[in-house]
This record gives sequence, structure tokens and C-alpha cells, in this order.
Amino acid sequence: MTKTISDKSIVQILVQQCVKLGLKELVISPGSRNAPLIISFHAMDEIKCYTVVDERSAGFFALGMAQQLRRPVALACTSGSAVLNYAPAIAEAFYQELPLVVLTADRPPEWVGQADGQTINQSSVFANFIKYGVDLPVSADHPDDQWYAERCIAEAFHKSNHPVMGPVHINIPLREPLYGRTSATNLKRAAFRNLMPDAVLSENQLIGLAEQWNKAESVMLLTGVLPPNEELNKVLNRLAENANTVVLTETTSNLKGEKFVGCIDRQIFSINEYETALFKPSMLITFGGQIVSKQIKNILRENPPKTHWHIALNDHVIDTFQHLSLSVKMMPLNFFMQIADRVDNKKSRYQEMWHQRREKNRKAHLTYVDEVQWSDLKALSHIFCQLPQDTDLQLANSTPVRYAQLFQDEIKVNTFANRGTSGIDGCVSTAVGAAFVQRKPTMLITGDLSFFYDSNALWNKYLKPNFKIVVMNNGGGGIFRFIPGPSETEELEEFFEAKHHQSAEYLARAYGLKYLSCASEEELSVVYQEFVEENEQATLLEVFTSGEKNGKILRKYFKSLQSNS
Repeated sequence: MTKTISDKSIVQILVQQCVKLGLKELVISPGSRNAPLIISFHAMDEIKCYTVVDERSAGFFALGMAQQLRRPVALACTSGSAVLNYAPAIAEAFYQELPLVVLTADRPPEWVGQADGQTINQSSVFANFIKYGVDLPVSADHPDDQWYAERCIAEAFHKSNHPVMGPVHINIPLREPLYGRTSATNLKRAAFRNLMPDAVLSENQLIGLAEQWNKAESVMLLTGVLPPNEELNKVLNRLAENANTVVLTETTSNLKGEKFVGCIDRQIFSINEYETALFKPSMLITFGGQIVSKQIKNILRENPPKTHWHIALNDHVIDTFQHLSLSVKMMPLNFFMQIADRVDNKKSRYQEMWHQRREKNRKAHLTYVDEVQWSDLKALSHIFCQLPQDTDLQLANSTPVRYAQLFQDEIKVNTFANRGTSGIDGCVSTAVGAAFVQRKPTMLITGDLSFFYDSNALWNKYLKPNFKIVVMNNGGGGIFRFIPGPSETEELEEFFEAKHHQSAEYLARAYGLKYLSCASEEELSVVYQEFVEENEQATLLEVFTSGEKNGKILRKYFKSLQSNS
């Protein structure tokens, strides 16, 4: 430490424990009640501090960092409504299983509910969306208070990582004065750590599960959101060699294999009611986070397999398809590595049938996209098919992540999206945070509403030249043009689509991004190369299309798959 830190004993314990427990990044939003935290963390050479004014954006910025770094990233804010603005990012981190350590400064407890400024009840405020929460003592002058604070902070860090990652909340009540400084007194006790052995199947469990698996006539492995994992990819490719097994993946699964079946919606839309019994599995094994495709959920709920296993280490019993028969509390990698050698390669046409349908639909897809007029589908075909190889792709909710499922064959890069809660509120901020900790390019593809909603994401000094944004501007919430319900209502344009005539140009220029735009296939071909090659500043490409045409074109696309079956 090269600087003095806060004279608050509880803050000294907090920052020193954070250092001992390996914290390296802290995202701070300015305030006064959190001044002791700012002063003290800034003095720690081991921790890099970043400033993002808007707490909602700060939360997602930190989430994007944690998504890429796969380690805890901390947040620190002042008291009052500032705390509540963290809630969307915390909920997303909880369901996406990402480690955020949320540090909220607070008024001392005697002033809560006493009409004092910037004071709300912050205790347990995130209770539904955290793995652990604690209110620290106001001071740590008694040895038991110090011991308690040290223990709770260490427990928070442990639970942010184990057994699965997730957010934790440490609330720090502080009395005035807030700006006093002193030299730190080193803690006497070392921070405790937990050893969490990997969960493994016993020999009897392994024999029993393998026996059930080998009795199944057809097996479907269905994956949700997953971080890139080469070992998992390898073992699933081994299982995909089995003739009675099909591995269904999504873009956000980050799994690649010649025998995997992607573009799930493309396949499901082509399966008519007479074919359903042939394509449904007798055994379904699911793992990973949220599944984007609503179609695969519907078909498996309405046509349940005989057996459904879900593999996850978290505390929840997840029965997405309403016919769960076994919940296996293990990391998917450990489970598949143990069982892969016990699984038989049974003679079957099940996988072949899926592969034939995949190839048939791919040809129909290419034909349709090649002939279609200018639209989101046409523009995204160009963008997805020409992604620079060494790029991370960030997909905003709602339409970009769904369009990406249709082009999964072409997307060869690592792909990320906020599919924990699937909201539009922090997609841009998440991508900014992710790009900041990456050396390689990061490209965000977002709709116009998602972009404008989170435009404060650009209000910081951390926009690197490696960051690219594609804004699909179709004048409103394009998803409501093709999902059932809103598209048939008279309230569509005003209340669902939120039709507008705004452009991202002046926001881009205000925040120092290079701005490019296009409104036709020819213009896109010209500007796209400049867009991906720009390496001196963050760049935004705005693609203008017609929302009304987009809805019709996409509905016709899916009808073409049905007629092709």
C-alpha cells in the first residue's frame, strides 16, 4: 500500500480481506457515503478501480468483466436508490451464474426509517437474487466484531465461486465523518479458504446410470447457455459419434462439432405433427443455462421423452420441460467425462434422421436468404457470415439473439448474451465491460430499443478500439412483429413496438465512437469492411431496415421451412 486509507476499522478489514481473497477489479460509482470505500480501495495496488457513474450500467459493466474473466468482480456504490439500480445486473448475474461482489455503503441502522436523506432499508434488499448477504458491523473495535467481519467477507467470496458462481452482497453501514484517513493496521488472521472437491459418481451410481442410458432407443443431449469449454466440447463430440444420439446446440452454447445439430428453430419448424414421434427422444439429457428456442421447449413439453435428466450443480431443481425424472447435481463436464466410456454406440437411424433434416433445411435456408429482399434477415446474413475469426460476439435481447440461432452454422466465434433474465436493460454495458478486459475484438449486435435503453453504457472512458457495435434500427421493437399476440393488436406500434424515428448517430459521435451507416445490401457491403477493420477507435454501424417488412419476411421464412419438410 502506498497511500493512506479510511480510518474506519470496518473498511480497513473489508479492503484487506478483499486483497487477501484475490479481488483484482472494482467498479465504483461516485458518491459520498461510499467515500471510505473509494479512498481505501484506491490505495490498494493489488486492485484496479474503474469509475462508471450510472449504477445500472456499472452493474452490467462489471458483469461483462466477470463473464470474460471467470472470477469475482466487485461493485461499490453510495446509499439509497443508487443501491437499487444494481438490481437488474445482480438478477442477471444470479441466473447466469456470474460472480459479482456487491459492496453497498449504508447509513448506520439507527437512522434507517428516520426521514434522513438518501436512506432506505438496504438490509437483504437483493435477497431473492444473491447467494449470500451480510450487514457488516458499523465498527470493528471489539475483537469479536473483527473476527465476525473477516469471517463473513471470506464466506461471501467463497459463495461467489462455489459450488457454482453467483452474486453476493456485503452491506456496509458507515457513520460520519466519512473522509478521515490513517495508515492501515495489518490483520492478524489470514483469510480462510474452502476446499470444494469435485462431485463424482460412485461406481454403483455410474453402473446404474449407464444401464439406463444404454437401454434408451434414442438420446437427445440439449444444451443451453455455456461458457467456452474445450474439454466439454471434446467429450460431447465423442458422444455425438453414437448413432442413437443427437446433440442439439444453440449459438450461446459455444459448442462446435460436425455432428452437432444447431439452428434448433430451423429444424423444429420443419417437423410436422406426423413426424414428431420420430424426432422426439426416448431419453432427454439437458445441461447449461437458459435455452433460447421456445420451439424446442414447446415440442418437448407436448411430446415428453420417457426419461429426462438435468445435469447442474446449482441448488435449483430445474424442470423446464415439465417431465423431469432425475436431477444430477454435478458439473456437466465431470458427469459426461465419467459416463462417456460406459455408453454403448447402438445401431440406430435416429442421428442420421436429424442430420438429413439439418442438411435439407440448410439448403432451404440458403436459398431463401439468397433471394430475400433487404431486411434484418438479409443484413444479418452478411454480418454473421463475415465475422472476423478472432472476435467475441455479444448478442443483445430480444431479436439479435434469436436471429443468431438461424445462422449458427456460420458463426464460428465465441458467443455471449444476457440470457439469465433475458432483459434488454444492460446488453450494451455488458458488452462494453467484456470488451474492456479482452484484447481481441468484441462485436455487439443489438436492436435499436436495447441500444437506446442502455445508451449510458457509452458514458465512460473504457471504450477501447476493439469494441464494435451493430445497431439494427428498424424503428422499434422488432420482435413484436413476429411473436404471436402483439402483432395482431391495434396497440402494436405505440405500446409494444414503441415505434420511433431516432438514430444512433449523435449518441455515437457524442461519446467518441466512429459512426457508419447503411440502408441497403450494397451500402452494407461497402461499409462493413471498414467497420471490422477500424482499429483506432470504437465504432458503431447503424443498419436501417423496415420493421413492417422484417416481420413478414421472417414469418415467410419459417413457412418456407414447413413447406420444405
